[in-house]
This record gives sequence, C-alpha cells and structure tokens, in this order.
Amino acid sequence: MRLTKKDIRARIAAGELPQAVGATLEYATASGAAEAVNALTALSAGLEEHRHQWSSGQISYEEFSRAHARISQALADWLDQLPDTATPGAAKKMLEEGRFKNRILWLLLLTKLTVIGRLWYHWSTGGFDKGEFLSALGLLVPAFAAYGSVIFSDYLRAQREGAPKRRFVSGPLVRIAFWVFPVYAVALLYFIEQKAKSNFSFAEMNTGLVLVESMLGGYVGQLVGAFFKKDA
Repeated sequence: MRLTKKDIRARIAAGELPQAVGATLEYATASGAAEAVNALTALSAGLEEHRHQWSSGQISYEEFSRAHARISQALADWLDQLPDTATPGAAKKMLEEGRFKNRILWLLLLTKLTVIGRLWYHWSTGGFDKGEFLSALGLLVPAFAAYGSVIFSDYLRAQREGAPKRRFVSGPLVRIAFWVFPVYAVALLYFIEQKAKSNFSFAEMNTGLVLVESMLGGYVGQLVGAFFKKDA
C-alpha cells in the first residue's frame, strides 16, 4: 500500500530514511513529478553512499550525522512540494509559487489598468464629467494601491533574504485565481459602461463599483495577502 505524505513524514521523524526516501520516490513517480523523481533518485543514491561509508568506517559518526540531517531536510523539502494526492499527472497541475505570484501581479496590473483606461476613455469622450471621473477613480485606486504596497514590500524582502524555498500551488487554487481576475475586471467594466451609456446613474454606478470591490475585490485581496507577505 502506498504511504501518504503524513506517513512518510512520520518515518522521516523516526529516522527511517531509507524507507522514507523509497516511499517518497514512489509517491513522486505516481504523481508524475519528473523533477522530484530525478532529485529523489540522486538523494537515494547519496544516502546509500553515506550508509556504505559509515558501515565501512570511512567517515566519523559526526560526519554521518550531518549527512543524515542534510538528507532528512532535503527529503522533507521535496515532500512538501509534492501534491497532496498521489494521482497520475497531479504534479503537472501544480504551479511553482514564484511563477504563480508573477502571474497574479500581471493579472492585477492588467485588470486595474484596463478598467482605469476605459474610465479615462469615457471621460475623454464625454461619458463622464471631470468630477465623476475623479470620484470613480477614487473608488478604484485605493484597493490597487493597497495591493501594490503589499506586493512591493514582498519584493523588497525577497531581495534582502534571497531566493525562498521552492513551493508549489495546487491546481484548483491556480484555476480559481485565473478566473477571479477576469470576472473582477468584467464586473467593474460593466458598471462603467452602463453609466457611459446612461443606463445607470452615477450614484448607481458607484454603488456597483463598491459592491464589486467589496466582494470580488475581497477575493483578490485574499490571494495577494496569502502569497505576498507584507513586512511587519
């Protein structure tokens, strides 16, 4: 029976590294995680070499202990990167966190700049007067500025601390994120377009924008807050 990630972690904690490495390699193979399979194969070979050196008296106990600790940490790191369910192709549906964060950044920029650009277009063509344009802009910019502050803070901290440990984001969360941003943009644009066509009053448009920012904008804020950590 294939072990779960919880079972494998228990073996690592118990010091049963050969069994833990073998189980993790099987788990990675079942998940279709080619990069993890290659790394774990090398890790397994390294473990066997250290065990052989120890049993033949070629290395001291201290050297063996340090190697054991390094391999345990590397194994735990790779296990963290594997999907929670070892099903074929599960790893292929995941996305590296660094790439996911970059996509969130670009989706956020594209969403807000498209909406603000459309608002400016309607102002320039007479769909909004100056006061209405500035008032609507005042509803759209604060959330964008707040998200940007968190992202910029995360970027600065990454520059100070160096590359973080590789982590992966689950497939369902990736899909949710890529749906939220387009729906968020379309909802904001809908209320702006209805006002420009005189189907909504300015007050009705503002109410709509507030509702969208409160609801869909809340989901966007959760994504930004979860993956971009602000300095304390």
